[in-house]
Amino acid sequence: MATVKLMFDLLGVRPNSSVMLPFDTDASNFVKYAKKQGNFDYFCNIKDWLDSNYPYDYLITNPPFSIKDQVIEKCLKSGKPSALVLPIDALGGKRRHELYKQYGYPTVYIPTRRINYISENGEETKSNHFHSIILIFNDPKGSRLLWE
Repeated sequence: MATVKLMFDLLGVRPNSSVMLPFDTDASNFVKYAKKQGNFDYFCNIKDWLDSNYPYDYLITNPPFSIKDQVIEKCLKSGKPSALVLPIDALGGKRRHELYKQYGYPTVYIPTRRINYISENGEETKSNHFHSIILIFNDPKGSRLLWE
C-alpha cells in the first residue's frame, strides 16, 4: 500500500476531485486506498477507458504492461496529471520518445526496492524479476527525477 499512497502523494490529489483508476478492481490496493481516503470521487474498472473520454482530474493505475504504450499516449494527450507504475524499460523506445518530445517528459520516481504487485484477486505476487518506476505525466511541477 506504500506505493499506492506515494503515487497519490506525488500527484498531490486534492479533496473534492475525481480520480480515474481504469484498470483496477475492488481487490486493488488503489481502490482500497481511494475508499479509505473518502475525500474525492474515484472511478474504477473502466473496460473501455482507452476508447472513451471520461471526465476526471487525476489518473492513477498499474496498467497492463501489454498496452502500456497506448496508456502512456492517452495520458499524455489528456493533459491530466497521471501516475503509472511501469517496468523501468517504459522510459525507452522510439515511439515513447516521440511522445515525450511532443507532449513533455514525465517525472520519474525510482524506488530503492522492487515494487510488489497485487494480482487481480488481491493476492501479493512473488518477488518480481524486474525493476519498476513510477511515471508522472502532465506534472504541474514540471519534469523531475525523484528517488528514495
